[in-house]
Amino acid sequence: MSLPNSGRNHNHKPVLGNDNEDFLAAGLEQAAEYEKNNGVKPTVYVPEKNVDFASPVNRDSVVNPETGTNSQASAYDDLDDYVYRQNKKRHRSHRHSSSVPSLFRKKKSKHKHRHHHHKHHRKKKRLRKWQKVTISVICVLLALIIVGVGTVVYLNMKGSKDLLKGNDSVNLDLPKYADSISNGQYITYKGVQYKLNENITSILCMGVDKESLKDDNGNIVQIGDNIGAGGHADALFLLTLDMKSGRTTLINISRETMTDIYIYSTTGNFVETQKAQICLAYAYGDGRESSCNNVLLSVQQLFYNIPINSYLALDLQGIGGINDTMDGITVVSPETIGPFTAGETYTLRGSLAQSFVRDRSHEVINGNALRMERQKIYLQSFANKLIDKTKADITFPMTLFNSATPYMCTNLDAAKTTNLALSAINGTYNGEPEIKTIPGKVKQGEQYAEFYVNEKKFFELFLDVYYTPVNMLEQ
Repeated sequence: MSLPNSGRNHNHKPVLGNDNEDFLAAGLEQAAEYEKNNGVKPTVYVPEKNVDFASPVNRDSVVNPETGTNSQASAYDDLDDYVYRQNKKRHRSHRHSSSVPSLFRKKKSKHKHRHHHHKHHRKKKRLRKWQKVTISVICVLLALIIVGVGTVVYLNMKGSKDLLKGNDSVNLDLPKYADSISNGQYITYKGVQYKLNENITSILCMGVDKESLKDDNGNIVQIGDNIGAGGHADALFLLTLDMKSGRTTLINISRETMTDIYIYSTTGNFVETQKAQICLAYAYGDGRESSCNNVLLSVQQLFYNIPINSYLALDLQGIGGINDTMDGITVVSPETIGPFTAGETYTLRGSLAQSFVRDRSHEVINGNALRMERQKIYLQSFANKLIDKTKADITFPMTLFNSATPYMCTNLDAAKTTNLALSAINGTYNGEPEIKTIPGKVKQGEQYAEFYVNEKKFFELFLDVYYTPVNMLEQ
């Protein structure tokens, strides 16, 4: 009979005990099992005295006194072969079971195998259908948020760049009484040196009146041989925004300002330059982009060739609808005209808003100046309410933009609009805009009123808006 570490017992090393009675009892159990399965009763010799079976020497030295043979060793060999066969079968059915015969193990000893935990047999918990749907929806929303945020960031950065386009390469045509350095980057005027503020963007806002070109019968009134049917730029404002300091200025330009305008034929060919009311520049175009660009050129020339980065033209007939999108605009009338009384407060809606910004008296020479005052009041109230609504709802500028689109022509794209809206929400442009009016005098011309600019006062206004006083050493 081989020992437990003989190699055919799967190299397990059981702990052998010295309790012979327990040991023999276990052997008798194995013998009974052997007889039951094989039909042969093994010969077992039970010694009269205790024998240490843990030692192979003691086992083999036991001799049967009746036969003179080592029957005990033979019995153990038979049991050993039987136990080996049984353990071999068990090993096939479960490779983790111990092959050490129970005859050579304590019953109380525990042979531990970590593999018996069988963690790999555990059944995975499956997600329910609603859980899968919820996770999918959350993933899609997160993806949309990431894409949306990325798009807004991109548009904001691009808009900031586009709004300042051209500010780094100016070539100003300044008055002779102002000393200019580097094409107007620096100006010396009355002993003070000024530096051009390159953080300012300029947006030309135009209110277009197409009805003014028609007579009572609806026919277009021809002002010249080459006049088009685009309409007049009856309301003109230059909005300047300092994108660093947040200063906002609205410069009111009289429609009757006498300046050089570019005359084009009805086929779009350039004819000549004439000094005329600046509002007529819009008429020499298609009533859309070319008309806007023609007015922009005249205003830019009036402002010493300063870059004007953007424009927005709005047909005054659309004021009512845009006004109602804002839930009405509250104003105090500065004069008595039409349905309005000086000093009275009105919440303008529909056609009443159009009348407030469009009507003017033709009986007095300063009728346009009085109308410009009403327009300033309206725009100031409109801007304040727009900022409040944008802070409450970031999508409101797009809602307003959509309501104005049928009546509007502009080069303010999504990038520029996004930057302006975010700047308003973030409080970049704080407080009400400063409203300035180009200084000058209105005179009666041969046919129409004519406004002439006070050159030196206007130049000082120009310096105040676009330049910053600096020390000579900073040059």
